[in-house]
Amino acid sequence: MSMRIICLIVGFIFGSIPNGYLIARSKGVDIRHTGSGNVGTTNVLRSMGKKYGALTLLLDMAKAIVPIIIMQLFYGDIHETRYITTMYTGLGAVLGHDFSPWLNFNGGKGVATSGGVLLTTDPLLITVTLAMVFITAKVTGYVSLGSLMASVVYIAFNLFVAITGYVPGWPFYPQYFSPSHSIEIIAVALIMAGITVFRHKANIIRLMNGTENKIKL
Repeated sequence: MSMRIICLIVGFIFGSIPNGYLIARSKGVDIRHTGSGNVGTTNVLRSMGKKYGALTLLLDMAKAIVPIIIMQLFYGDIHETRYITTMYTGLGAVLGHDFSPWLNFNGGKGVATSGGVLLTTDPLLITVTLAMVFITAKVTGYVSLGSLMASVVYIAFNLFVAITGYVPGWPFYPQYFSPSHSIEIIAVALIMAGITVFRHKANIIRLMNGTENKIKL
């Protein structure tokens, strides 16, 4: 249990760094009062252009990748908890991004940071998710809908892992887990996806009303 708490805390600390806000602020812009008011990649992209949007994307992904690597250095030798380590650290990073204490416990929607979690998890997962997000956004013009579809892919992937015993990870670093962790894996995946849905509640309402903003890819 202590390992899980430590992973959550370390992930949260890294995740709480408000990259989008800091990047915009360095250019004299308070991103919280521009566009949608969100500090994530999409609003920075819309408000400040592709260069700053791409920088925000990379840094927000790194907020999950870096702490996951650090925690794997500490706990990776314990094969039965490798995947659990990734999941809890990633969950902490997403929570930190979405509820940053530096922004009065507000923040982004966790999409880019979740992408960092997926990238460190499994090549198949990140490939399928990116394809789903791109196709959905390209066809509909709604980035938010693509983000919601990514949550569906993440749940489906972890159900597959829990049911079949598939070992996620990259070829050079398989992320083992104990069969006794199957229910926990599904639960954490549902929490991750639930956070994404919760943070997109306004987008969901606009999608239902047909008033959601579109973006050209």
